[in-house]
Amino acid sequence: MEQKEDLYELGQWIGRKQAFGLIAARAAAADIECLRSIREKKLFRAKEIDWPEFCQQYVGVTRSYADRLIRHLEEFGPNYFNLSQIVKISPEDYRQIAPAVGDEGVTFGDEKIAISPENSHKLVEAVNELRAAIPAKDVETGVGPARKRLQAGIAALNQALKSGLSDDERQELAETVSAGLTDLNLLWIALR
Repeated sequence: MEQKEDLYELGQWIGRKQAFGLIAARAAAADIECLRSIREKKLFRAKEIDWPEFCQQYVGVTRSYADRLIRHLEEFGPNYFNLSQIVKISPEDYRQIAPAVGDEGVTFGDEKIAISPENSHKLVEAVNELRAAIPAKDVETGVGPARKRLQAGIAALNQALKSGLSDDERQELAETVSAGLTDLNLLWIALR
């Protein structure tokens, strides 16, 4: 009898989590829409600060992160946020499966699966299958191709530096370079 009670309670908690997830997803898309309006209408100036300061002080995120969320909203619409609350999916993967995602849900086979918590099991399965159908990019292996990719990455970072970055972007670039140096040092140590 205790197992049935545990299953019932488990079902209740899963239902609550799904309901909160759906509310959070819709709230996330609405929050980002508000941020976009504040940025586009330059309403942040009412606080006599610039956009990066506004993001930091009133939103609690960096300007680049807020801009990235706004770009995702503009590119994908609210469905990306709704789906990503149920199925963890990167923007790159979503971009690949986006043709199968609409306001009515995710098209998978002959079925259209509504983006809702009660369909989470079906959505996870559909998204995983759609991801698996994405053609893998051919990546050359070996030291030579890896060196070329590293050099291309360094060239891109140098180009970014020369492009006239904001203070936040300079900080983000500095953090990226620092993380890269740490990774390269660990690789160097492993090779010794």
